[in-house]
Amino acid sequence: MKRCTGFVCSVPRALYLLLFAGLITSSWVQAETEAERPASAPMSGERLAELIELLDPEAVVEGNSVRFSIGERIHIAVWDSAANRMRLMSPIAEVGMLGEALMFRMLQANYDSALDARYATAQGLVWSVFVHPLSNLDEEFLVSAIRQVHIAAETFGSTFSSGELIYGGGDSQEQLEELEQALDRLLSPTT
Repeated sequence: MKRCTGFVCSVPRALYLLLFAGLITSSWVQAETEAERPASAPMSGERLAELIELLDPEAVVEGNSVRFSIGERIHIAVWDSAANRMRLMSPIAEVGMLGEALMFRMLQANYDSALDARYATAQGLVWSVFVHPLSNLDEEFLVSAIRQVHIAAETFGSTFSSGELIYGGGDSQEQLEELEQALDRLLSPTT
């Protein structure tokens, strides 16, 4: 566990995530073509933990997992190097607190608006989860995964979005349009 020092302490964690994303990708911006992008070594659990500690210097690494925070939200990353798998997740709510309509809406979002992050249930909780082969994960995709898991957890119960985009053919676009119309009605001055 590293302690917060200097510049990192003065930057809110949510903003630091954006800075982290910029630092990771800044070396690639100079490459003129995709082929010129520097090759990186396969991701390992140790490298995953190191990158997360850049995001949250107070992250706690225990064995094959690291627990960290972005703002007030807890996140957990676990990996199994032998199986070449990793899971990034954030708890959202107790399953027993959700009604059938909310559970149904959560499944709809998994189809078109949660994207790489997904909603799942385990151990009596609803989670925002990202699962991926460990060795194929690069820094840029890790940043995207953390962002998607965080946003999907934060938007649970409202837009159910991972924040990236919405695929067509599902029900989320209609749900979002209905939400926007309702907000427009609430925010429009009465005439």
